[in-house]
Amino acid sequence: MSITKTATITTPDVTDMEIFKKIDFHCESAIQVACEPLNPSELPKMIEGLRKINKSYPMVQTKVEESGEHIVIGSGELYLDQIFYDMRKLYAEIEIKVSEPFVKICETVVEASSVRCFGETPNKKNQISMMAEPLDKGLADAIQ
Repeated sequence: MSITKTATITTPDVTDMEIFKKIDFHCESAIQVACEPLNPSELPKMIEGLRKINKSYPMVQTKVEESGEHIVIGSGELYLDQIFYDMRKLYAEIEIKVSEPFVKICETVVEASSVRCFGETPNKKNQISMMAEPLDKGLADAIQ
């Protein structure tokens, strides 16, 4: 049996015990980086290191994109630096190439905006105005 992120450990004879609640974070991990081993033959070691990282760090998420890119999502650049330091020195013990961090942005519109936003180019020849409205039901799922 493996422990993922949180657990309660006790002896078998204990019957009435308070179990720790899952940790509830007040923020969501939003900074993503792509990673790959410098030596492509070390990919299995990196994947095993990512599994260990996913179990050890409470706010990290790991995933593989359809393109085959390995993505690590964390709450900040310093947090991700620590994760990759541990990957290189403790978990995978290989050199890893890491992309520049990028942020995923997801916003929701629940009702039409009452304010029209305007923008124009510095030479004042092009203008744009917009208002936000929610998508039709099912459209977001179809796009995804």
